[in-house]
Amino acid sequence: MTTITVEGSHRISQAAERGILALDVAAHGPDRDEVVTRHRMLHEEVAGIARDRRRSNVAAAFEIGSPWAWTDPTGPDPQRPAPVHHVTSTITITYTDLAALAAGVSAFAARADLGVQPVHWALSDESREGLLDAARGLAVQDAVRRARSYAAAILPGVVAEPTLLSVTERQVHGGGPGVPMLARADSGVAQFSAPEIEVEAAIVATFEL
Repeated sequence: MTTITVEGSHRISQAAERGILALDVAAHGPDRDEVVTRHRMLHEEVAGIARDRRRSNVAAAFEIGSPWAWTDPTGPDPQRPAPVHHVTSTITITYTDLAALAAGVSAFAARADLGVQPVHWALSDESREGLLDAARGLAVQDAVRRARSYAAAILPGVVAEPTLLSVTERQVHGGGPGVPMLARADSGVAQFSAPEIEVEAAIVATFEL
């Protein structure tokens, strides 16, 4: 008996279904109470927008982070400016409507009191698992094809079907952020074209010949 060990892999891609937008809500200044109040009002405003996006079904979810604060203290030099107080938080909105996402990015980016992080692209959990299931099956088929190729080389002229003994999952890649196509509409509002999200399954399979 001869043992054949091969790898099998397969990749499948699908257009992203969700755009995850993280917003940095921050306030800074020398007056601590004023900074705290200004941040609270801005935080509540953006949190309200996130809730509205979810209620209107253009977003699948949102996450409202807790504020955190720190102070740049005064040093021993009397010429140094007074302490600067900072309060910041992050609010994340998971959009399923790309038009709403593009409009949100344009509107938020125009505000000096908000920081807009790069959009992270993703699939729904159901789509991701469905693609991975398909990729796993095709990875096994790839391994079978390779094993048959080796069998033909080992026993030239003999029709021999390798028997599958074991399969070990080597790697499952559930999709990276992707690279979106970004265009500027005549209205000045950014428009996104969802990037392709790739999933991959790779296995090590052992056959007996």
